[in-house]
Amino acid sequence: MKKVLTLIGSAILLSACNLEDGKMFDSAYDFYGLPKAESDPVVTENPKKHQKYELTVTFKNAPGKFEISRLVENYDAKNCMITTNRAAGATAYAVYQPEFTLKKISDTVYQGEFYTDRPLNEDYFGQGVCLWENIGISLGFKADNNKKSTYFSANIDDTVWKNLTKKGATAKLVYYHRKADYPIATWFDSETGLPAAGITAEQAQQRGIDLKDAFSIELEIRRI
Repeated sequence: MKKVLTLIGSAILLSACNLEDGKMFDSAYDFYGLPKAESDPVVTENPKKHQKYELTVTFKNAPGKFEISRLVENYDAKNCMITTNRAAGATAYAVYQPEFTLKKISDTVYQGEFYTDRPLNEDYFGQGVCLWENIGISLGFKADNNKKSTYFSANIDDTVWKNLTKKGATAKLVYYHRKADYPIATWFDSETGLPAAGITAEQAQQRGIDLKDAFSIELEIRRI
């Protein structure tokens, strides 16, 4: 499987004399100084991927149904720095974010699977082998396709799955969201809907937030 590559950039101002010699006007590079491979960037799926996990998502006390689900595996390759604008000296490191839909089991339960070693380490830009690392799993849910509907999110940090070293090992995470933001956060004046980041019970306690008017998204991760 091949997926489109994304870039996260950080601008670094450099003078023209410090740019890589011979590459500003090299035919192997496009008008903006990117390697031509970057104009149609793809990542090859690792044929020997094996770091697989099963995910069960359960909604509790939710004010309604969730028809839209999204799971994103987040990878970066910090050793693959790409120049995005040679005139400005702007650089970026490669980021790979394959996206999937979870299977709806019921109105309150979704299930799916994810890998943490999906991309193949190889030379994508003629600058050496890109070493991919999973930095976490992102989840998002919406009541419907309305662009103003709230996007309720939850995340699985890489420290969670890294502790599941044996097959069958499990971990559980619980995130809380405001019921009042479902399906649309009317107080949020935007055409794209509120991006609502869930909080844990510990975070709520630290911030003095009452969870009596909240619903939860429970994540159970199992190494398979």
